[in-house]
Amino acid sequence: MQMIRLNDINMHYRLDGDPNGAPIVFANSLGTDMRLWDQVVPLLPKNLRIIRYDKRGHGLTDCPEAPYSMGTLVRDIEGLLDHLNVKNCMFVGLSIGGMIAQGLAIKRLDLVRAMVLSNTAAKIGQPDMWDTRINAVRKGNSEQHGFRHAEVVDCRSGSRHQPFCGRFRDCFTPLP
Repeated sequence: MQMIRLNDINMHYRLDGDPNGAPIVFANSLGTDMRLWDQVVPLLPKNLRIIRYDKRGHGLTDCPEAPYSMGTLVRDIEGLLDHLNVKNCMFVGLSIGGMIAQGLAIKRLDLVRAMVLSNTAAKIGQPDMWDTRINAVRKGNSEQHGFRHAEVVDCRSGSRHQPFCGRFRDCFTPLP
């Protein structure tokens, strides 16, 4: 387990792959932790430097008093990437992770070379929609997140994997 003190939190992160490889950063969705990517990582080329982290309030990262601004979430990953001496990364962001990627790319052009954005936008929903999703995570109702039928397709072999069945529910972070 790797932890770093950033801003006002202890952040949990993980490094995999080639320490000298091209950096790729994964940021997951609301209410999930970095394990969301566990079944994706083995499908990636071995020469990448793979960086995953738990956002504040998620996984093993500290959970200070909410709410958290987008600027705060961007500063957190900015601090981690600076600590790891990362430049020109490929940033893969899912949902709020994609919003973080966009904010980081605007703020720090030196950190982000390219982005893969999934199920995201510059702004997603209104506060009442987010409150409903947060409450669903607090109650352990992952079905409301719509990931029951998600799968990963290996582009090289065409094989399909369903990493989100079973273990996916374990990635939802219990919120206080």
